[in-house]
Amino acid sequence: MKTLRVFKFIGFGILGTGFVFLVVWGVMALWNCLIPDIFNGPQLTYWQTFGLFILSKILLTGIAPQQGHDRKMKKEWRSRFHDKYGHCYDEKSHEETGGED
Repeated sequence: MKTLRVFKFIGFGILGTGFVFLVVWGVMALWNCLIPDIFNGPQLTYWQTFGLFILSKILLTGIAPQQGHDRKMKKEWRSRFHDKYGHCYDEKSHEETGGED
């Protein structure tokens, strides 16, 4: 039973690594087909594309893993937005109904 779990982790690791390499290759192919012709930009090698892929991941999502606090952040943002601008929506809906309560 334990060896099955180990093989499962190894299999998913191989599949995940293969998927990342396939995605990077796809980005490289798309870049090299479009950017040099449209913008006279450089053609990228595989490893340059891999570096850009990692850099964009770091810049856009950060390094630290997000563990479920995304839902909490959305609720906090929504409550702060409603506290700050909720009265605007109440007044707007009040005007649209003709001011009747």
